[in-house]
Parts: sequence; structure tokens; C-alpha cells
Amino acid sequence: MTTASLPGVLDIPPPTGGNHLYYGDNLTIMRGMATASVDLIYLDPPFNSQRNYNLIYKKLTGKPVPEQEEAFCDAWDMDPEKEEMARNMPVVLREYGADEDLVLFWKAWIGALRHTQPRLLAYLIYMSYRLFEMRRILKPTGSLYLHCDPIASHYIKVILDGVFGHQQFRNEIIWKRTNSRSTSGRWPRLHDVILVYTRGGASV
Repeated sequence: MTTASLPGVLDIPPPTGGNHLYYGDNLTIMRGMATASVDLIYLDPPFNSQRNYNLIYKKLTGKPVPEQEEAFCDAWDMDPEKEEMARNMPVVLREYGADEDLVLFWKAWIGALRHTQPRLLAYLIYMSYRLFEMRRILKPTGSLYLHCDPIASHYIKVILDGVFGHQQFRNEIIWKRTNSRSTSGRWPRLHDVILVYTRGGASV
């Protein structure tokens, strides 16, 4: 799948030295980046925190909220856009070269979660499109570290196995919290999870 065939592609100039910070929806930014051009990806996507990062951004910077509002709002719903993405998911998976078994799995997953956990499904759809782009832009020696919590980590790992291949899984790092508190009727949440995958070789 070439970036030229993708909607919303930006013309991202190659770095000319020093660091570069790109601001906006990461999917749009990545679609304008060259294949196999990134050494390391670290991501910490929020999951259903119900926080509006648009308001946080505006308050801290004093700047207007950009067009890519969804990148700054962590409240997931199966809106018409997500429904369309769900319908197109099998086609997108094939375009990215996914195994047919993963396509069939995704169809079953969409059917199982659409009415039981629609917010989770919206989140997984959002993440899947981006993880395939991350795989594309990673160098053969590149590594990906995905930081998430136990609420969704097992779902995300299944997607990562499908995107990168189970053989590219390198480790699950447990990040223990020091400020956890018990809540009524529940054990305290003591850790976050960092899933480590590589694009090709075993080095991380």
C-alpha cells in the first residue's frame, strides 16, 4: 500500500538536521512519512479517560483547537465515521497485506463487540489504522513501545500480533505504580503495561 493511495496524506519534508515536532492527527502525519524511515516509536494512547484534551490544549497554549479534534478527545463512540471504518476494515487489512486469518478474526470481533462494547470497538478500530501505519514507517531494525493499561492491553496485544506478527513480540514490561489506591469493592490498580515489538530483527 503506497502513501499516494491514502486519503489525507501530508507532504512531510525530510528532516534537515536537528529535531522536528509535528502537530496534528498522527495518522495524517504518518501517511506523509516515508516507508521504513523511523527507528523508534513510543506511544501512550489514552483509553476512555473521558478527558477532553481539546480544552487542556487550548488552556495551556492559548491557541485554537486544530481540525484534528479526535486526536485530543478521549471519549470513544461508534459514530458514523467509526461505523464506516468498521465496514472498511477487511478491505484496509488486505491493502496493508494482513493475513486472511486476521481479516476473518476482525470480522468476528466487530460482530462480537459492536453491541456489547461499542466504545472498546471504536478504540480498537482507531488504533488498528494507526498501528499498520507505524509498522510501515518503522525501519527493519526499528522498535515499537506501546504503553497502555490492563483494561485494553490484552486486546491491543492481539492487534499487535496481527499487525507485526507474533514472532516480532519481544517483551511485556510491567510499570508498577507507587501511588495506587484501593477503591470500594475492587483491588487497587497497581501497574501499566508496555508492549514491545520490533519490525524485523530481535534488537530493541
